[in-house]
Amino acid sequence: MANDVDRMSVTLPPDLLAELDTVVETGDYDSRSEATRDALRAFVTEFNQQTGLSGTLSGTVVVLYDHDQHGVTDEMSALQHDFVDTIIAVHHVHLSAHFCLESIAVDGTGSRIEQLVARLQPLKGVHAVKLTVVEADR
Repeated sequence: MANDVDRMSVTLPPDLLAELDTVVETGDYDSRSEATRDALRAFVTEFNQQTGLSGTLSGTVVVLYDHDQHGVTDEMSALQHDFVDTIIAVHHVHLSAHFCLESIAVDGTGSRIEQLVARLQPLKGVHAVKLTVVEADR
């Protein structure tokens, strides 16, 4: 690795650090730093794929949330009504006594899909939001 690097400090909960150490111990990475750099590259790539969207796109937004979190189900329903121009179908699955997974099929402008994702991500009770889109050839 080049000598031209910047250092930063990261604070992690013990369970996440233990998981990182397990990944390093499998032998795929020589150090925590190497594994962290790889994870950050993947995060930046995913972030860039979900922002600056343009054109007409089709895809799926997958949302994992805790339905016991006060108000989250109401917020999810309200968003579906706010984005009726973009959301074409919703598939709801109960994963456990507390967690639900929704697969939201979308079709519309990249900016509108990006707005939907941006509204879903900060909802209290939402644990993950993943977007996959393809350019719609019409």
